[in-house]
Amino acid sequence: MPELGNNTKDRLSAARAKNRRFIERHRRKILVAWTLLLLCLMFVAGETILRWAIPYRIDYYTGVKVSNRMIKYPFGEMPFNSHGYPDREWDNDDPRTRVGFVGDSVTMGFGAGFGYRYSEIISDARKDRYYMNFGGAGEDGVADDRAIENLIAIAQRFRLKKLVYGMNLNDILPSHATGGVADAPMRTAKSFVAKYIDPLRSRSYVYNYFRTKAKIVATRLGYGYHGDEMFELHPMRNSVIVGQTVDRINKLGLRLKQEGVEFCVVVFPYEMQISRDAAEKYRQYGIQWSSELLTGEPQTMILRHLAPDIVAVNLVHAFNSNVSKPDDIQIGTYFVFNKGDALDWNHPNRDGHMLIAEYLLKNAARCL
Repeated sequence: MPELGNNTKDRLSAARAKNRRFIERHRRKILVAWTLLLLCLMFVAGETILRWAIPYRIDYYTGVKVSNRMIKYPFGEMPFNSHGYPDREWDNDDPRTRVGFVGDSVTMGFGAGFGYRYSEIISDARKDRYYMNFGGAGEDGVADDRAIENLIAIAQRFRLKKLVYGMNLNDILPSHATGGVADAPMRTAKSFVAKYIDPLRSRSYVYNYFRTKAKIVATRLGYGYHGDEMFELHPMRNSVIVGQTVDRINKLGLRLKQEGVEFCVVVFPYEMQISRDAAEKYRQYGIQWSSELLTGEPQTMILRHLAPDIVAVNLVHAFNSNVSKPDDIQIGTYFVFNKGDALDWNHPNRDGHMLIAEYLLKNAARCL
């Protein structure tokens, strides 16, 4: 191999020296660039692997918006009428007695979908009434005076004769005056994440994976959907907060009575209350609760303190009948459990909604 001439050697040496000087001058920028490239490659790899490895649907609770009037979820479709509520378009001229269902995502039908919610099942069975689902009105239950005024306005605007409040146990919240709800640090953090970061929830598998892990940790620490302590899991310890919640419901009931509207409260159960298998599985996940939760104490405390003229229904009994007992029901039979990115003892599935509707039709005709 012929030797390089001195001029060529000098040029190569100069080029190497120039490269070294360039690297030395831009060492930090090059390091940052390589780090970013490595992170991008790791992110792409993570997105690819988790797309196949995650056993649940990351869009289970967010769905896909196909139009201003329709969101498609893995569990079913959810239409929205011109009033913005998750229901069919309403007939303002229908002469039948109007009954409105209000509540949070359970009444809205998460886990079941439109057509399979307890409100539609009841509507199909009772043709003498005109049923309207206002799911989402009352997302935090009867949390404050503003919520009460909103529900009164709904009753007036839509000429309701009966209002059925589907109460979730996570509606047990302190009054704002205690400082418990408005100032909770976890609630503030949750609000920030929901506003600025959570749009990635159904778009990024990597973000969803770590979000789900963080949420499970928060749940193990005793924090729930609202970002507050899950007061309902320790009802005796939080009896004052249960009392505050019922006081607000009674206040709503009094206002509705003054408007000539009958009021009914139906209290949903948690899955661990109706299934020993579910209770054991959730314990294995590290979820903690006081023993009285499983004996139905939250529902008992609520119903005991409701005003006498409010019709009240404990829906634990809808699941524990002569046909099925807590020892017989497997986890996920009547509730969502693990279909989405959460441990979900909260939302009944289609079979759960069917049991709720059948129980109300048979045992709570006054509500309907």
